[in-house]
Amino acid sequence: MDVDTLAYFTSATKIIAVPTGIKVFSSLATLYGTKFKFNPPLLSALGFTFLYTIGGLTGLVLANSSLDIVLQDTYYFVPHFHYVSSMGAVFAIMGGVIQSYPLFTGLMMNNTCLYIQFTIMCIGVNLTFFPQHFLGLAGLPREYSDYPVAYTSFHEISSVQPIFSIVGIIMFILIMRESMISNRSIMFSSNMKSSTEWFQNIPPAEHSYPKLPFI
Repeated sequence: MDVDTLAYFTSATKIIAVPTGIKVFSSLATLYGTKFKFNPPLLSALGFTFLYTIGGLTGLVLANSSLDIVLQDTYYFVPHFHYVSSMGAVFAIMGGVIQSYPLFTGLMMNNTCLYIQFTIMCIGVNLTFFPQHFLGLAGLPREYSDYPVAYTSFHEISSVQPIFSIVGIIMFILIMRESMISNRSIMFSSNMKSSTEWFQNIPPAEHSYPKLPFI
């Protein structure tokens, strides 16, 4: 990588840390001073914040040009990218689905199963990608089909743990399927009436308002 390209990536990584930090701190400031319950949607949101923060911190390491020369195209870049772009997004999407599922369908998912599914997913994604930081720091290049025996232990951990993630995704689908089969209707909404959709019936009827109401 030439010097100009390296300077661009170094500057871009440092600049993008500013809106990223604002996003993380605004999420935490929303919870500060409030009384909340660790329900499945909130756990998914906190999981997103945690994973996104780890990805951002490893990005600051890559923003150092002297370190980036050593770590570029190694396994260190793989978990950084996935913590930010993949795992954080998956947890945010799952939290949004869990939060909006009663509004869409009028049904409830099993909270106990959702807690178990969240735990399995957290274990799976972190044990898959976190050991890859150590592989990158040890100098193992990414996108190689073979590697020295010295890297075997971390590779084995990283290769086996995706089973947890697959089980977590399948479990999430089965939880939704179980709620539809059992037809577990929601009795009342525990969400704050802060937006128009939560004033509706669950699920909402068509053409609920002739015009947009005031909240």
